[in-house]
Amino acid sequence: MLAKYCLSSLALPALCCNAVAVSAGKPSCEEVHFTYNITSTIANVSPPPDLSTNEAITSYLPVLVQNLKTAPNVTREGGYTLAGLFCKAPNHKKQSSPLQVLAHGSSYTKDYWNRAAWGNMTVENSWQQFAYEKGYSTLAIDRLCYGASSHPDPLLDCQLTTSIETFHALFGALKNGTASPRIPIPTELAFVGHSAGSITVSNFVEAYPNDVDTAILTGWPSGPIANIGAAEYYSSHNLTPPATPPSQPAYAPGAIAFPARFRGLAQGYIASRNASQRKIGYSGRYDHSYPFLDYLTQSTFPLGEATYTGVLSFPAFRGKVIVATGELDSFAHADLDVIARTRGRFPSASSFHWVNGTQSGHLVNYHRSAHQTYQKVFALLGNRRHATPQQVPGTQ
Repeated sequence: MLAKYCLSSLALPALCCNAVAVSAGKPSCEEVHFTYNITSTIANVSPPPDLSTNEAITSYLPVLVQNLKTAPNVTREGGYTLAGLFCKAPNHKKQSSPLQVLAHGSSYTKDYWNRAAWGNMTVENSWQQFAYEKGYSTLAIDRLCYGASSHPDPLLDCQLTTSIETFHALFGALKNGTASPRIPIPTELAFVGHSAGSITVSNFVEAYPNDVDTAILTGWPSGPIANIGAAEYYSSHNLTPPATPPSQPAYAPGAIAFPARFRGLAQGYIASRNASQRKIGYSGRYDHSYPFLDYLTQSTFPLGEATYTGVLSFPAFRGKVIVATGELDSFAHADLDVIARTRGRFPSASSFHWVNGTQSGHLVNYHRSAHQTYQKVFALLGNRRHATPQQVPGTQ
């Protein structure tokens, strides 16, 4: 089998195409690009100070969060390009198939879904490989301001509202068949996120509830919903929250921390310079080489991601919701009480299921139980017409 990695755009056929031999049973994947003109409402925050000095970012981030609370809203327009990796279902060819659009978390790229960034072609942790085996096409996207997608103003153009509008443009094009000549109109659309990507998905389906059939949230709850859940968790269990340990300044502009990779990016694109910090997403059973590989292949994240709070409930969405969270995810506190309260945030959903990632932390895709977690999720997707699925062990 030949897997083609090609560059295409919204209006043009592929500009180049190189075929790479891969073994049978792996999806044929193509690099694709989509360019849209977007209008969104953003928080008009003042430019940041010089962030190149020691501790500058650590000091500025809480100030930014406070400034966002009082910043006036303004309309902002821009042209943005999203980069993606489209992997065809095994019997896809020109026929339509269910399509999953994948949105990674903060400081990752579309490679999160395929582990390709680590270069060893291991498919054990690949969501895209598993989806292919189950008959699904996937489109892993570099969210705006990440990877090979556009890197505009990191504070003003990289806010949640603009990200939602770029995805709305993408889903509209997917549904009417104009996204790419290589992607037929899908028979069904699912929007899959991880962490900040899940914040994007949940807020997206509230803003545009008719764009997708299914929302799949991994590493969720996160953001303010996770903070609320954590406070309730400690209160209901009569526990004292652990003290936040003192830490050394852990952030720097990506162009300073990793000049060979991020030269030319504005200071507001941030990277971690403390390898041990990458361990925060790992708990339970995982390959202990992963956190350092994670550190070496990290993406920058934009200052505008401080706006990734959004709304706290999602009554407009009437599709299917699946939440997949590691049982040891320190962000989510995923005990049964939290599950029940989170279920109530989607009061109109046609169905709601919670998948438990066994011995897994926040990065459910990077733990040894990833394959079992995927099995549970895709078992719930087996009936794609929103009838109530059979109960799957390890789900709620």
